[in-house]
Amino acid sequence: MSLPVRMLTGRIMRTMRYVAPITASHFTPSVPTQRRWMASEPQRHEFQAETRNLMDIVAKSLYSHSEVFVRELISNASDALEKRRYAELKGDVAEGPSEIRITTNKDKRTITFEDTGIGMNREDLVKFLGTIAKSGSKDFIENNKENAEAVIGQFGVGFYSAFMVADSVVVTTRKVGSSDADGLQWTWNGDNSYEIAETSGLQTGTKIEIRLKVGDSATYAEEDRIKEVINKYSYFVSAPILVNGERVNNLNAIWTMQAREVNKEMHETFFKQLVKTQGKQEMYTRPQYTIHFQTDTPVSLRSVIYIPQTQFNQLTFMAQQTMCGLSLYARRVLIKPDAQELIPNYLRFVIGVVDSEDIPLNLSREMLQNNPVLRKLRKIITDKILGSLQSEMKKDPVKYSEFFKNYSLYFKEGVVTEQDQGVKEDVAKLLLFESSSKKAGELTSLGDYVKRMQEGQKEIYYMYANNRQLAESSPYYEVIKSQNKEVLFLYDPADEVVFLGLGQFGMKQLVPVEKWAQEEAEKTGTDDKKDTKDFRDNEKKELLDWMKETLGSVRVSEISGNHRPSEHPVMVTVLDMGAARHFLRTGEIKDMEHLVYFKPHVHVNLTHPLVKAMYKMRKTDKETAAILAEQIYDNALITAGLIKDTSRMVGRLNKLLTSLAGNKGTSTILTP
Repeated sequence: MSLPVRMLTGRIMRTMRYVAPITASHFTPSVPTQRRWMASEPQRHEFQAETRNLMDIVAKSLYSHSEVFVRELISNASDALEKRRYAELKGDVAEGPSEIRITTNKDKRTITFEDTGIGMNREDLVKFLGTIAKSGSKDFIENNKENAEAVIGQFGVGFYSAFMVADSVVVTTRKVGSSDADGLQWTWNGDNSYEIAETSGLQTGTKIEIRLKVGDSATYAEEDRIKEVINKYSYFVSAPILVNGERVNNLNAIWTMQAREVNKEMHETFFKQLVKTQGKQEMYTRPQYTIHFQTDTPVSLRSVIYIPQTQFNQLTFMAQQTMCGLSLYARRVLIKPDAQELIPNYLRFVIGVVDSEDIPLNLSREMLQNNPVLRKLRKIITDKILGSLQSEMKKDPVKYSEFFKNYSLYFKEGVVTEQDQGVKEDVAKLLLFESSSKKAGELTSLGDYVKRMQEGQKEIYYMYANNRQLAESSPYYEVIKSQNKEVLFLYDPADEVVFLGLGQFGMKQLVPVEKWAQEEAEKTGTDDKKDTKDFRDNEKKELLDWMKETLGSVRVSEISGNHRPSEHPVMVTVLDMGAARHFLRTGEIKDMEHLVYFKPHVHVNLTHPLVKAMYKMRKTDKETAAILAEQIYDNALITAGLIKDTSRMVGRLNKLLTSLAGNKGTSTILTP
């Protein structure tokens, strides 16, 4: 057997393995002929009881949208054409035309599906159009008659989807290899029985003629309505589809082609067709990144995935919480347009196609069964998207930086929502931040930070601030800067939550600068570089005890002094600065209540002129000294991002300014 035949044989066998008994190959339409006559009296058959039950399920609750019967019958026709092509490759039959013809007649309320596929003989008609050929099927349906999904998962009955919209169905067929006199006609008129009669004058293949019900079903006799459904579900079927003689599917299914065979123009044209089908043409105009790949292990997969070139904002991000631009196909037939099962929610911004012959499908092709194959597909697709974006970052950092500005929220969501630490870190590789070792506006990744780490460094340091100027003027950064350690600057409040959720990266702990500064103070002690010109031991104790009493136990859990030169008179640290800020921002803890939970440690800079002045002032002007102590404490809270309402400071500041001006009377400074 030649290589092409062996490859096609494998593909056909995979198709047959996953298509349940009632499949496209048995319902293939035939090209009509001018000559046809009945060679025998029709034979009446009763549907088996389980078949009738199944038909009732189809008619009442199986499909969420009746339009899918068009998709199902086209899929059946496509499968049958492929099986005929396989027979042609083996030399069993002569080559012939391969196309699917659909004819509508609005006046007669009919729609007809025809093709030149493999066709059926009498045994096929009885076996597959009149019975469910599965052992135990009767008991199964009886036990699950209230559970449509269970029945859907057990039987593949795409042909019966036509019964939702039909008053009657006539199937005429002749199997490949049979004589001219071996044509058959299968007829159903809406009851519990069907008829089979011999007929002649048919070419090989099958024709399905449906007389539609009155009402909404009758719209399927309209040409525009059928074209709309084909464009939605079956546009990329490999065989030509003609509606009333006009071909409607003109684009190739480029995901089945090799990546080297598809140029940029072809991708852009295909992308436009996808977004048009999804109704997103106003949002997206062209792809920014293209991911085109194929694999046969551990599952069969053909895919083209695009990341659109667009500008997202917070509103768009929130509006797309449940939308997914990935469509699932099986052998070029759309199974599910919003395939949320195939990717994690934070990758919902992608637009593309995934086609796999290994996907087990239920009856309606609309609800995917939860099984290991889907989990494998999800992992393959997720890894491919993340890996491709990491490659793009390395290949063109400038282009990626612009891309990241629009898509950063999705990746931050991914780090927070992923449960697996390995996947968390894969997503985190896509994040970018400013760094103390880079110029303002220049971004770097966590991976690049790790490469630049000092020898023996085991931690990644980061700091949250509203902007770079505030970060670099922070007392916490002031301490770590003196040791030449690189710090990542986080300007988005969400970044702090992301780092809390990530915990570590590449076996390196993520440590906020505030925590490092607190631990550093504990390691070096409070009396480093002691200078008796500032404070003697008894004076230091006297000052710290007074400040703790003045500020109160809620605002000061612990207090210490140091002699390190700094521009800041006081620095505040808490048990978990990031968590404290998060709770304060979200309103889970009211302003100042967080101090009770996080037990502030106040670090007093004994070398600072304000601290020295306050120490002297408390002996001559206790009231002003107390106001000054409260103000420098609140200044430290502002620097730490641990205070929201600053309006209460205004009166206090006015008093201090009045004292500074030498006027202890009523302040003339107006409150803003």
